[in-house]
Amino acid sequence: MPGLVAEGLGKLYRQQHGDGGWGWWPEGQSNPHLSAYVVFALAKAQEAGFEVREDVVERGLGYLESVLVPARELRSYREANRQAFVLYVMAEAGRARRASEYTGDLYRRRDKLSHYGRAFLALTLHLIDEDDRRIETLLSDIQNAAILSATGAHWEEADYDWWAMNTDTRSTAVILDALVRLSPSPSEGEGRGGGLIPQVVRWLMVARQDGIWETTQETAWALIALTDWMVVTGELKGEYDYSVWLNDAPLIEGSVTPDTVDEPVQLRVDVAELLSDVGNRLTVGRGPGEGRLYYTAHLNVYLPVEEIEPLNRGIIVSRQYTDPDCTEGARCPEVSQATVGDVVQVRLTIIAPHDLYYVVIEDPLPAGAEPIDVSLETTSELAQEPGLYREAEDEDWYGFYRWWWRGFCRSEMRDDKVVLFAETLPAGTYEYTYTFRATLPGEYQVIPTTAHEFYFPEVFGRADGRLFTIESGDALANPQ
Repeated sequence: MPGLVAEGLGKLYRQQHGDGGWGWWPEGQSNPHLSAYVVFALAKAQEAGFEVREDVVERGLGYLESVLVPARELRSYREANRQAFVLYVMAEAGRARRASEYTGDLYRRRDKLSHYGRAFLALTLHLIDEDDRRIETLLSDIQNAAILSATGAHWEEADYDWWAMNTDTRSTAVILDALVRLSPSPSEGEGRGGGLIPQVVRWLMVARQDGIWETTQETAWALIALTDWMVVTGELKGEYDYSVWLNDAPLIEGSVTPDTVDEPVQLRVDVAELLSDVGNRLTVGRGPGEGRLYYTAHLNVYLPVEEIEPLNRGIIVSRQYTDPDCTEGARCPEVSQATVGDVVQVRLTIIAPHDLYYVVIEDPLPAGAEPIDVSLETTSELAQEPGLYREAEDEDWYGFYRWWWRGFCRSEMRDDKVVLFAETLPAGTYEYTYTFRATLPGEYQVIPTTAHEFYFPEVFGRADGRLFTIESGDALANPQ
């Protein structure tokens, strides 16, 4: 890990902008939320004992101070939440006194804050003064908004804070961390959330999928909160025996000790070994002793790619392979095979029924093909420039028109796929075209094109899977 931390710190140093902040890309504008997140990471690295360049932290804190405004100027809950997070980061990084100049104003206007924003404000007040009575009020507001169910306790925001990459699960994780850090003992009374914490932990454990949460932000904050909780409960001192059976046949038996409690045990059973006509029974047992045993079970099934059909869960995606010489757009005939050396045009159509945020589109290539990156000096001047167009309805009788739209902030031509990123994608229809060259003969299964909101992956769409054939031939026959 020290090597990975050093590598990550080096990247952050190089990507810091002239104003002291950070953005999504080195060449973009500074983003207050991302800049606060970076400073938070640097402060946590210092806290963990890593050497961090002080000048980078100071410049980052200077940028954060520059984006603070009086609470009366905060026009939306998004701006209020951002200010609460910035203040929390400043307090964590040693600028508690400077942050205190804005906390009182924000507390008086806390009705602008989402649930997780109030949690950040409570943490900030605690870092400034552990005995601040306003902390109790904020935590009381948060607890009163908790949703209790058979799976535990969680929070649901009235509005999604898109720009903060927030979800209800992320809010629940941030709130859990506040409750844990402001309740030194799990037996402490309801006044600071002690009695509610186990229910929140249970809900977060249930919310996982395949061992992780839906987004990187959910996973990061859940791990921060749960590890803080493990320190409080002493779970790392676990000591007990365990066993696992599948259909009454033992899979494994073992023991957990304080020295091995952090070592996960992974078991895998092929689908062919499962019973096909009846239910399969998985049994997990543990003996007496300290600590808790956590387990999760998943079943993964994969279809042949040509049987995968399009799916629309908030984004509509389609893909078309055509002859690059065809000028009829979507009416161009579909191409399902090519000869080594041929150039094929890929036409992706993305329909956003509603405004989308932080969209990632991935278009896998046939394994025997390579994308043509026209930015390289070795590329033929005849190669077609990749292009993105947005289609909209004109008010006059000409019907539809097109115009160049620079909505995607980044595109990457990789060896195996083309990837597009958009911070925001307004509702509408979009068309992206690029070309690839057939390089290796064979029959290839092409994975479907997918599109999703990175921080809200349940908003998702995919095209269908397909087969694509590349035949051998004289590569010089097609000089494109």
